[in-house]
Amino acid sequence: MGLIDTDLSFDPKDPYFPAPGTYGVEWGVQVFTEDNGYAIHAGCAYVHETDRVSVHSDRFALFGQQTTVDAGVLDAEVVNRDGVLEWSIKVRHTEAVKAVKLMLRGLPPEQLRAGWWTPNTGRGWAHGVNGHRIQLEYPGPDMATAWLAVGDEAECSTLSIRDPRVRRQIVHVRHPRYSPVPIVEVVHVTSANTRSQTYRVPPVRLRVRASSAVADQDLDDHLAFVEKAHDLRPWETRPDVPDWMRHTALVVTLHGQHWTGYVFNTFPQMEEALRFVTQHIEGHRVLAYLPGWEGRYYYAYPQYRPGPDLGGDEGFAALAATARDLGVRLMPMFGGHGANVKQYPKWEDAVLRNDTNRYVELLNRPDWDTDRVGEGDQVFLNPGEPGFRAHLVESISAMVREFGVDAAFLDTLGYWFNDPRYDVMEGCRLLKAELLQRHPDLLLAVEGWWDALSALFPLGQHWFGTDRDIRKPRVLTRYARTTGHLAEGTPGPGSTGVHEKGFVPRPPDTSREGHIPVLGIVDDTLPTHAEEVAAICRWARDNGPR
Repeated sequence: MGLIDTDLSFDPKDPYFPAPGTYGVEWGVQVFTEDNGYAIHAGCAYVHETDRVSVHSDRFALFGQQTTVDAGVLDAEVVNRDGVLEWSIKVRHTEAVKAVKLMLRGLPPEQLRAGWWTPNTGRGWAHGVNGHRIQLEYPGPDMATAWLAVGDEAECSTLSIRDPRVRRQIVHVRHPRYSPVPIVEVVHVTSANTRSQTYRVPPVRLRVRASSAVADQDLDDHLAFVEKAHDLRPWETRPDVPDWMRHTALVVTLHGQHWTGYVFNTFPQMEEALRFVTQHIEGHRVLAYLPGWEGRYYYAYPQYRPGPDLGGDEGFAALAATARDLGVRLMPMFGGHGANVKQYPKWEDAVLRNDTNRYVELLNRPDWDTDRVGEGDQVFLNPGEPGFRAHLVESISAMVREFGVDAAFLDTLGYWFNDPRYDVMEGCRLLKAELLQRHPDLLLAVEGWWDALSALFPLGQHWFGTDRDIRKPRVLTRYARTTGHLAEGTPGPGSTGVHEKGFVPRPPDTSREGHIPVLGIVDDTLPTHAEEVAAICRWARDNGPR
């Protein structure tokens, strides 16, 4: 993860060059390898024409310009095409290129004060208002596609990175003491598994002072590029959306067994919950989501069979039969990455590694037992590794074959890693392809959503704690649907069930375009809060798709 509060303690003295046109924008470039950062040499040559500025540097400088280095060549050009500035940057270096940073100065001050927003930023707020330092990263919850704007929607400047692959893009904005104005950094991080000494950065496009209508068109142009790059299809014509999913109005989360062994619902209790729910909403409009069905949540990962303390195979078979009779679809939860090293001896073959392949990359280490120390045996595996992917495919396939489940939820796949051994996105593509080859009608869902991920998985849990009232809903709703996160509290005191958040008040139900409400059920939900459960079901019945 990026460290937003770190910086150089000296002036790197980067040379800046004018952008063509009358925008007042200046720009510079830095290049990074695994061992150091490099600036353009201050004595480089550049050509300024009416519609383009070209820079050629046949050597680099270390930051601060104290030392020049004959380590390669940089060619950069910015072209003004009908009011859009587009940068092209090519690098040749004696070391493998890790990242390239485009630095921008001179964006309209009033826009910088108004702050930055992405299509999935909550309506009515922005990042970096009044010059506060920010860092936004794609792919992730802050930037669901590599497009963002600065300023009020009525007049803003837009920034688009046209990368045909999923690679880390970072936008970092700050006002260092050595600079007269704020600096906008656009950092492109190369794929760790294909790093080389020559590199071409995907095009970066800046449109300065765009009206609301022009900015909307700019976003649509960006989405058209993304659709082609990732085969992102409209929701209405997606072949990987079963017909029943288009009518789903409510996701019911039936919590099973906590990491500690505490059981919220056995399989027979889950049957009773579904019987109650379907008294208030038609069963064919309900998707039952089952976290902790495999036994001790996360502890059993990645061994997936019905938990013996919940009723085992026989109990799960009865639950599946009841769901079918009621018209409810079942979606067990699987770990897209997660594993307990005690449960999966081959974990080292598949564990996610950092971009230099020097250490294991961890997503998180929840404190499941509240000793205030993260558990030590949890690792995260890469579905790009053939052995782990085959294990996942067979585990999910067995549940479809034996019990007829209709969907599979893949935990944490919304978190992207730059693993040098296996491309994570390619692993996700192969995982989906192999599962749908066996089970063409199986719905696949994931935690989180962003453009290329939505191309693979039509349903995602909305990131926990992020606003659902997003500025440009079409970046989601044109292609996919979301539902509430596992950690949304249940009726009553707000237990998060098998999740590690403890208690979180359940948010009120509000219709949001493309979002399916979620209702969580733990051990005391129906005995104590049956009326609230019934009211939620009726609200979903009356407000959801039919």
